[in-house]
Amino acid sequence: MRLHWMAAAGLALVAAVAGAKLPPPTPEQQQAAAAAKEKAAANAEKEKQLLERAQDRVVEYYKRHKAAPGASTANAGRTETVPNAATVPAGEAGPKGGVKQSAEAHSAPAK
Repeated sequence: MRLHWMAAAGLALVAAVAGAKLPPPTPEQQQAAAAAKEKAAANAEKEKQLLERAQDRVVEYYKRHKAAPGASTANAGRTETVPNAATVPAGEAGPKGGVKQSAEAHSAPAK
């Protein structure tokens, strides 16, 4: 019980020290903080411009390489390249019951 009171007193002391008011920053510290803030704003603006340029390049590439409105759609109904999960009817995917372990089971067989 006594240990609890000592721990509570220690925490109160730490909280009092942590909550103490700090002295105001010196003019040099204020100038350094302002310079760092301006530098961060300049970097953010530069990164924003680089991102916009990259996005514009992607849009231009897409516009140049997308299929024309009247282009051939020879592969429109083909499913050879479609993943199995997209072609299996609902309710039929997943492990099937039986003696043989399914391909989707990752654990050792039950004993």
